Amino acid sequence: MNSMEISVFLENIRYGRKISQEDFCEGVVSLRQYQRYRSGECEITYDKLDQFAKKLGVPTKKLMYEFERSRSIQYKMITMFYNAVVNRDSALAKELKAKVEEETIFDEDRRLYFNHALMMSDYYMGKISKGEILIMTSDLVNYPTILKQKFLTDIEVLILSFLLSILDGVEQIRLLEKMTELFENEDRIMSGENNFADSLILMRMSQVYGIRRDFSQVIKFCDLGIKRGIYYKQYYLMEYFYYYRALANFRLECYDLYEESLFRCYGVLHLEGNKKKIEKFTNLIEKDFHINFDAFIINYLKKRIM
Repeated sequence: MNSMEISVFLENIRYGRKISQEDFCEGVVSLRQYQRYRSGECEITYDKLDQFAKKLGVPTKKLMYEFERSRSIQYKMITMFYNAVVNRDSALAKELKAKVEEETIFDEDRRLYFNHALMMSDYYMGKISKGEILIMTSDLVNYPTILKQKFLTDIEVLILSFLLSILDGVEQIRLLEKMTELFENEDRIMSGENNFADSLILMRMSQVYGIRRDFSQVIKFCDLGIKRGIYYKQYYLMEYFYYYRALANFRLECYDLYEESLFRCYGVLHLEGNKKKIEKFTNLIEKDFHINFDAFIINYLKKRIM
């Protein structure tokens, strides 16, 4: 049990129930010991947690259930904020940022996640330059020293994938090779509760491999992104995976696979029904392949029926 996290949660409830810190600790631990719990210097035992729960007038099992529920809600809120930043939805990002900032962020992983979203937001809004975001993000995850680690968290890899998208030259190749190695040995990525992160990482890797014209790797990581999306029953960024896979197969002259990928991209787009996204991808596809997207789909269906 993480003493720092549970102590933050206990403090929120204690404050909400109008119990002074002195009364809360009396007969359980000294104020100094309680501060040690809050700073993470030592672990809080289940016996002490049980005593604190009684002080709050809440059964211990219910307290732990609410703790886990609050952690999950907070994580989802930060993910929504990060997603809004990535999608350049400034109004939604501003609203979610305010909600996250109302609460104490429970652990270091969440703080890392939230802080990176804040940095990206400033970058996309033009408040900081590419050079500044590069330095700030590198400092956030201790890059490039982090590449020497054998195990990384999914949030660390997510942040590295952002670095990948703004680096160039030898540094970009070096990071891309490291991330490819991580996904070839997936047990080295300590995943949490964020399937969104995996999709975004794989999309960014596919995009960079496409820029570098390594089309077999584009297909490999698009297929992995599609496989994960289907497994977790989520379609976040699926249109990108099918679009990039179509481009890669087209460049490799695998035209049957190119047509299938475009057909599936069309299906995902229209299943979601986001008019702006449909327009965006229609323009991209018609420019890249010199086709009318709707006419292509009609002809593709005719060929399948015949």
